[in-house]
Amino acid sequence: MDRLLLTVQILLGALGIVGVTAAAPSSAPEHALRFAAGLLLTVLVARASPRRVIRLSPAAYVTMLVLLAAVLVIGVSPAGSDSKRWILLGPIALQPSEFMKVTVIAYLTAFFYNHLGNWQIWRPMLVIGLAAGLIVAEPDVSTALFLFALAFAIMMAAGTTILRLVSISTAAALIAVLIAGPYLSQFHYLQRRIQGFADLWGGQHNTATTSYQAYAARLALSKAGVTGLGAGEPVQVPEADTDMVAIAVGQSLGVVGIAALVVLFAVLVGRGLRIAASLSGPGSLLAAGASAYIGGQASLNLLVAAGLLPITGVPLPFVSYGLNSMLSVSIAIGFIHSAYRQARSEGAAL
Repeated sequence: MDRLLLTVQILLGALGIVGVTAAAPSSAPEHALRFAAGLLLTVLVARASPRRVIRLSPAAYVTMLVLLAAVLVIGVSPAGSDSKRWILLGPIALQPSEFMKVTVIAYLTAFFYNHLGNWQIWRPMLVIGLAAGLIVAEPDVSTALFLFALAFAIMMAAGTTILRLVSISTAAALIAVLIAGPYLSQFHYLQRRIQGFADLWGGQHNTATTSYQAYAARLALSKAGVTGLGAGEPVQVPEADTDMVAIAVGQSLGVVGIAALVVLFAVLVGRGLRIAASLSGPGSLLAAGASAYIGGQASLNLLVAAGLLPITGVPLPFVSYGLNSMLSVSIAIGFIHSAYRQARSEGAAL
């Protein structure tokens, strides 16, 4: 395994424990155990070769697709929400949309590797469109859009032409709309998020309602200063242990903490792309796709925390409290480690 990537993952986990401790002290021990479980999963995935990963990807994709469809029928919602994103499996609440991200990375890697440019657009079109449509129907538009962007990044890394990129993206979007059409009435929450974002940067007339979370996050960071208020200070921001965990880290450690998050994610993505560039074949696309996943999701989360994007509900990789996201990104970084092992075996310069 790559020592630099492993070190970054551990440091991000440590910052996550700091943030969760500040936001929800009672959840900190459980979060630490979840991070340890994710680290173990990373080690297991890293031991699999890239070719073994892509051999398993079709079965994984079909399984996740079935689970996404099941969510619409037997899915459960958190208190105060109309969205159905989880399936209860005993004591575990499984969120298939999180695992679909790594599944799409592996499946598209398998597809482009096996077909070597001689392929029709209908297969990736269906793979992306069906997954995104079922996720939109939950409704979870931000995750569906992120899945689109992730697939787009993988296709670009695979050398797909602009014409095919546009064709696949357009057709996949139409499929997603057709699937999600009956659920369009559920999308009123998007309007509230956009209104809250506009109010934050406008007259700030609704800071007690639609823009409360973003406004509270801005206040928390302004009070933290350069070195923060310390880990013992409670965080008065909704979802500060999950989607807004960067605010909890920032309040505890100040600008230093936020800068550490940015630097660590930059190092992780840079290392992942360097490993991808040193290879050809499935290992290269796996590493590139996993880097795009972790880096893209981290960027979205941090931009939302800074008030530069509307609230999306996207967790911060390795840092946010939440089992499904933790395991998903742990699998993703395992893909990069797997590619690293292949690069080392081939004598690539790293």
